[in-house]
Amino acid sequence: MLFRFANASNSQQEIRDVKVKFVGNENHFLTQEMVNNLLKQNFSNPSVIAREALDLRDWEQKLDINKWIARSEVYVDISGNLHAEVEQKKALARVINNGMSYYISTEGDTMPLSAGFSVRVPLVSGVLNEKNQQKFVKVLKKITEDDFMKEMITGIRINPDQTLNLTSRAHDADIEFGHMKEIDRKLTNYKIFMHYAENDTIMQNYKNINLRFTEQVICTKQ
Repeated sequence: MLFRFANASNSQQEIRDVKVKFVGNENHFLTQEMVNNLLKQNFSNPSVIAREALDLRDWEQKLDINKWIARSEVYVDISGNLHAEVEQKKALARVINNGMSYYISTEGDTMPLSAGFSVRVPLVSGVLNEKNQQKFVKVLKKITEDDFMKEMITGIRINPDQTLNLTSRAHDADIEFGHMKEIDRKLTNYKIFMHYAENDTIMQNYKNINLRFTEQVICTKQ
């Protein structure tokens, strides 16, 4: 579609093309076509746009309302091309709660699932609400920022007493994380434990790995 806006002398300058660029993380919940359509929805008259009505900040705000967009920048270059640089939100985990499923972003808000794209993130079950969400997001960030933990942790259960249990890709043992505090120490203890246990043939016999006590890791056999 070709757009136009009028300059101060009432001559017509064409918006020749709409160029969408994704910046930041690797998530692709949105396609260029989807952003294109979001932009075109903001044109009240697609054939002519008055220069004084060319409110790029308003377009940015309308893009930023989208649940998958973290921030955007919209501008027109001297050749008449409309540019939209879009940073998509990053998913930390996928929550399954009361029959609903959605992602939690690094900003701590919810994101809908995408029909065309999915992210390999931990699956979360249990009660997630306004009271515990910020603390929980802090735990998720610590896991995501550590390459080893990001690869290892596949699931998190939030218990009624606000303690956490984790599941790992490396073993079947249940990981008792405890309350959402002393996060760094607990994750470090788990990493050290896994370093020494990776060649231990009895690892498969453990049913529980307890990280609640920050001075030691306690394991229970089957």
